[in-house]
Amino acid sequence: MKKVFLFALSGIILLFISSIYFYVFNPKWIDRKINWSEKETTHGIELRYDYFDGEKKIPIQARKGDEIKVNYNYGGKGGIEVALRGPKGKYVEWQSKGTVLSVKAETDGEYHFVIKGNKMENGYIKVDWIVE
Repeated sequence: MKKVFLFALSGIILLFISSIYFYVFNPKWIDRKINWSEKETTHGIELRYDYFDGEKKIPIQARKGDEIKVNYNYGGKGGIEVALRGPKGKYVEWQSKGTVLSVKAETDGEYHFVIKGNKMENGYIKVDWIVE
């Protein structure tokens, strides 16, 4: 009986500590999006939000040898980081000219333009791409 009580007590303590961790540290692997909206077009997307802290992946289809050009702009408070992942999930190096990124597709498949927002507030992100 004593072992059951100690097991239950340790489970409750673990749950309590986990709750405090999530409340205090707000881990980055949890996306927070408040008043989030997405407006998609054939080769673009516009995101609007009151608060964005997390990640958004935008799929782009390409064939080997195609050139992928991505143009993005954003407004509002907070930080932003962008990246491009290949079909196997690995990050791809690109050429950058301001907010225009370009890369030659090395394999057929779905690439992902990844946007990481860092406590972004009252803003928008607009992304357009061309595959040639």
